[in-house]
Formats: sequence, C-alpha cells, structure tokens
Amino acid sequence: MSNIYDALSKAGKRIPSLEGAKMTRPARISWDDISLEWKIALLVFGLLFAGIVNQLVARALRNQIDQRAIILATNLSDAATGHVVSKDLLQLKTVVTKYARAPGVAYVSIKDREGKVIAHSSSSFAPELEQILTSDQRREVTQRKLTLEGKSVYETHGPILEGQLGTVHLGIWADAVNSEIYQVLFLFLWPITLALLAAMIIIAFLACRFIQPVRRLIDLRMGSAQPTSPHP
Repeated sequence: MSNIYDALSKAGKRIPSLEGAKMTRPARISWDDISLEWKIALLVFGLLFAGIVNQLVARALRNQIDQRAIILATNLSDAATGHVVSKDLLQLKTVVTKYARAPGVAYVSIKDREGKVIAHSSSSFAPELEQILTSDQRREVTQRKLTLEGKSVYETHGPILEGQLGTVHLGIWADAVNSEIYQVLFLFLWPITLALLAAMIIIAFLACRFIQPVRRLIDLRMGSAQPTSPHP
C-alpha cells in the first residue's frame, strides 16, 4: 500500500509542473490579435507608400518616354535632311511612313521652313496639327499636348539642319504612353509594394508576440509590488 501511495503522490506532483509548462508556452498570434491602431497604421502607410512611389515612378517613366520621343524625332530629322535638300517628296513619304509604324506613333509630318507640310504619314493633315513656329522655336526641340480625333497626343517637333530647312513633327498617342507606364507599374512596383506590406505585417505579428509576454510580466510585477491592506 505504501508503494501505491508513493506513486500517486509523485504523479500528483508532476501534474502542476506540466500545467505550468503549458501555461508558459507562447500563444499563437493571429491577425485579430493585432490592435486596431496597428491595422490602421499599416493601411495608411501602405496607401501613402503606393501613392508616392506610383507618382515618382510614373513621372520617371514619362520622362524616359519623352526622351525616347526626342531621340526618335532627331533620327527622323537626320533621315529626312538629304531628301529635303533634294526635294525628293517620294523618299520623304517613305521616311515618314516608316517612322509612323513605330509602336504608339499617331502621325509623322515634315514641314519646310515656311511651315508648309511637305510630307505626312496619313492622306490628310488635320487642322489640329497646325502650329505656327517662330524662328527660335524652329531651332529647338519642344513638346506639346494636343487633341486629335478626340484623343490626346504628345507631339515632339525638332529642327532640320537647325531649323534652316524646316521641322519634323512626331505625335504619340497618350493612351499608348499611359499603357506603357501602367504595365511597368503592374510588373515591378505593385509586387514590391505588396512585399513591403507583407514584411510590415510579419513585423507586427512578431511585435505582438514579444510585447504581450512583456506586458504580462510587467503587470505581474506591478501587482506583486502593490502593498496589501492590513487586516483589521
């Protein structure tokens, strides 16, 4: 009998230790355990980051597209110079047709020094494309925004032989520019934004997991440090 009593006593002593071990096991943290303030902060930061980076990246991409349009207009000017000098309208038509086939290009036209259209990529020249340039403007590469057939177009015009022979005009559809920008943002920016938000959520989970035991320990110490009221 004494052996049985001793075995039961030892088993009874082990049970509290096991329960204590279970109590000290860290609890699993879920999304519901994150406070509302943290959730709002994560949402606001994510929206601000996405908005700011979206504007910066879109502006940088737009500048690159503008520079590409300037390079294309410069190459068009170089290709058309000899034909303008020789007044070979057939070759000029071939040149503008070739450049008009580039992706996103709305039209290509060449004007002489008096502003008369001597070559155009389409059969008719729209009145919206009319533009009077000064002698100084003919010597510079400039850009403008206009409306053609109810759609927005970004036009780049450059000089031919420093404006002495005329100018070249290259229009690019605004929809093509925006589509290219959105495609780059979708392929590169949004995955980075989602990865950053995921990293912040993981940090929030870890913070909650480590902060909660510390708070419990502080509460226990503060509770034990409070003086007990004397018995009457």
